[in-house]
Amino acid sequence: MTDKNKTENQRLVDELSQTKKELKDAMRIIKNKEIELSAVLAQAEEVSHIDALTFLPNRRQIVKSLQHEVIRADRYKTLLSISMIDIDHFKKINDSYGHTVGDQVLFQLANTLQAGIRETDMVGRYGGEEFLVVLPSSRLEDASGQATRLCQRIRETDIDIGKVLKITISIGVADFRHGQENWKKFLNRADMALYEAKRLGRDRWYAAEE
Repeated sequence: MTDKNKTENQRLVDELSQTKKELKDAMRIIKNKEIELSAVLAQAEEVSHIDALTFLPNRRQIVKSLQHEVIRADRYKTLLSISMIDIDHFKKINDSYGHTVGDQVLFQLANTLQAGIRETDMVGRYGGEEFLVVLPSSRLEDASGQATRLCQRIRETDIDIGKVLKITISIGVADFRHGQENWKKFLNRADMALYEAKRLGRDRWYAAEE
């Protein structure tokens, strides 16, 4: 083999080695980008389920949880209750103090509700000043007892806005009727119980009638 051929072969070997190195580097970069993309997508998925103001599950997520629990309760004939919660006279708070204070009230209430339920329960912001608590494996009496404690806890909570602001809540409670209703009818009964609690004077809970 001539020196010229040897030189050409060595050049080809060097080019092949360089190409392999560049390919390896490119694959490493692609892998890192895939990891970064997966993390971004996971974060985006998590954020899509969270209410930006209260950091509780948003309406979509809490309804999804309710649907899941209704299916499970209906299939296995397990207990299930829910509570619909609404801040009393919330419009007056916004009108009197502004929406920034209203947001503070919602945030504080969310924290207080989260601290006042069991680890197995789920609370989410259903919309506006309404919140939904899903209580798996719970009788109506269990949900009613929790509602009593939540009303008292909120009543006794001081909200600092430069001065102390007091709020109250009304709660509608319902337990799931196996084989008789879907999640929408179940939720509607709790909602109707909430309106009844408000009609009776607010700062109280009312259980959906059989």
